[in-house]
Amino acid sequence: MEKINLKNLFEDDEYVKKSNMKFFKLDGDNLVLKMKPEKNQFNAYNILHGAEIFALMDTAAGCLSIINGKKAVTLNSSINFISSTSYGEEIYSNTKIIHMGKSTEVIEVVAMCKDKIIARGSFTFFVVDEIEIIGKEFLEQ
Repeated sequence: MEKINLKNLFEDDEYVKKSNMKFFKLDGDNLVLKMKPEKNQFNAYNILHGAEIFALMDTAAGCLSIINGKKAVTLNSSINFISSTSYGEEIYSNTKIIHMGKSTEVIEVVAMCKDKIIARGSFTFFVVDEIEIIGKEFLEQ
């Protein structure tokens, strides 16, 4: 069985680092990742690019799957962009498991800025395999 080190996943993953995502907390099935976007993550209208919001949401859902011992890939996603955010504002995720099956999972994610919803989405994952989680102790900090 493949082993995944959660601490390394959150602290050493190049994509996560370049996107300025950081683990904040896990409370039940609510995984909170935070992102403090850089200027290059904003579009021509000086608002955070939708692809960056999607990346935060997809990463949060995928990490929640990993935390639950599943190696899974995004099969489908649907996002509604509701509001925008400006440079200097931090965004964060809130997750909720809708379905955790043997071959598929459905996770809802809401992207927030302060107390404002900026996007809401649903992510369906295909479960490739079960995995063993190591380095999980940092989640309790």
